[in-house]
Amino acid sequence: MKRITLNLIAFACAIAAPHLACAQATCPPTLAVEQKTSAPAPNWTVTFSGYNTAIAGVTIFEGPPAEQASLVPDSEQTTDAMVFQTWKLAKSDRGYWLQCEYANTTAQIYQRLPVNVSRCDVAYERNVRFGGEGRRVVKSVNCE
Repeated sequence: MKRITLNLIAFACAIAAPHLACAQATCPPTLAVEQKTSAPAPNWTVTFSGYNTAIAGVTIFEGPPAEQASLVPDSEQTTDAMVFQTWKLAKSDRGYWLQCEYANTTAQIYQRLPVNVSRCDVAYERNVRFGGEGRRVVKSVNCE
């Protein structure tokens, strides 16, 4: 269903304004991470869990993430199963960045959003969390 929706959006953009680029951004569902460590003492052996690095959080920044100007969602709606957050992005000389955070790693990725992106929507599962981390499972991220 999501793929059909995204294809329809792309098709509508192409028909409605073929001379304009329809900007869209999202987070990859997983992130390949290579971890390195060393045993704290010779009698310890290091292993890795192999747990999935699924998307587990999203932050929207005005300005580069290093400046830590994260934005609070403009709205949040909750149903029995889902939590929906929306950021409305007005024109900004500083620009906006999308940061994607992943479970089972401290690695994060971010990218500057195209200048014509005016909204980001994130959907979380309300009653499902990553064990030990307490973060909700992200079902979708869409900035357009």
